[in-house]
Amino acid sequence: MEVDVPLKIDGDVAAGARAVWGPPVDRVLYAPEGRFLGPGRRTAYAGNTVGLLSVAAVVPPPDDPPAADGQGQGGGKQILVLYRYTHFSAVHDGVEVCGSTKLHYLRFAVPAAASPACSLRWAWSSLAPLIYPSCQSNELQALWPRLLSSDGSNGVPLKATRVKVIADVGILRREDYTQERMRDVSTALQDMVEEPWPGYHIGMELRLPEHVHCACADEAEAADGEDTDCERPAKRGKFVEESCPICFELLKSDVAVWPGCLLPHVFHGECLVLALQASEMCPLCRRRLSAPDEQV
Repeated sequence: MEVDVPLKIDGDVAAGARAVWGPPVDRVLYAPEGRFLGPGRRTAYAGNTVGLLSVAAVVPPPDDPPAADGQGQGGGKQILVLYRYTHFSAVHDGVEVCGSTKLHYLRFAVPAAASPACSLRWAWSSLAPLIYPSCQSNELQALWPRLLSSDGSNGVPLKATRVKVIADVGILRREDYTQERMRDVSTALQDMVEEPWPGYHIGMELRLPEHVHCACADEAEAADGEDTDCERPAKRGKFVEESCPICFELLKSDVAVWPGCLLPHVFHGECLVLALQASEMCPLCRRRLSAPDEQV
């Protein structure tokens, strides 16, 4: 599937407007490489929202390690998200599009010691303050767990170096909500996603936290001996006796470091999921996931 749409950096539309940086790009051809995962698109409902999700993953040959990206981050490991939402209203014979379709393109740099499969939970959580319309944030946050697999990886192989996600969301006016109309919205979305979408992108470049200890290492041992990209850095023991600044419990497992802070700010991974749903800023020093390297 290919989506050919204009790309415009527009910092005044998204809630995370200050996160937008870099030069504007005129047009983009979004053609997900790699293998699409799962039996087609996932569909889920949450209140007056419905979402369709497709995921593609790239797993390089063992003798073809990924090259470092332009900023030297993560050895080229990335999570790319194309997130599009469309508002609908009721008409006498069903539903129709009202207003413009909003398109968002987010590129998450994954640390070298992690994998996109392990980092997806943080990418999902950070969407809330960055691109969700504030009046629908609760419904859209509730939508994602219903679209994802039980472990949150959505079937992405641990060896994948790039993951590309296409998310199409329909939002029906609250006063028009009925279950039948929500089914009509889902049908309309199914028809729309096969065609190029009009509108614009809001482009964002972000860095994800770095695992100090990742639970997926245990998962890898159970996966027929397959190795994992989520390595345990040598500095792991340094944080064992410290407390998470969010929950104040000891940092014993599933620990992550916020990217780019002058001093290491370390949290439980699940605590970061909750923190990212509220803000893309470090809970301690307020450094943004979207802060350019030159601001470090």
